[in-house]
Amino acid sequence: MPIIKRGSVPSEDLRGNSSRPLARANLGAKALTVTEITLDPGGEVRLHTHPGHEECMLILSGTLQATMDGKETTVSAGDSIIAPSDVVHGLKNTSRRPATIIAIFPTTYVQRNYLEG
Repeated sequence: MPIIKRGSVPSEDLRGNSSRPLARANLGAKALTVTEITLDPGGEVRLHTHPGHEECMLILSGTLQATMDGKETTVSAGDSIIAPSDVVHGLKNTSRRPATIIAIFPTTYVQRNYLEG
């Protein structure tokens, strides 16, 4: 049973956002990816899809504008979002503080197709 200490895994850059893997293949996961993503004020996860797998996003802090399949809604700490496979989605931090989310994928091979722009 792998035990991953958060402080032992360095942050990575995910298109301008801070990303910290918490579970993935190189950390011992067999069929799961979990990532902590921090978006600075005004930061965003651009519109994209995940071909062949869904994504669950848990909002830990901040206020975000979520876009899902062309519809926008405000989400905040305690909310969760489920993006089905191949559905366009994205997030933008609309608050004055960093926002943190946990992204969960039922695969160790996460695919993202970003829309142009």
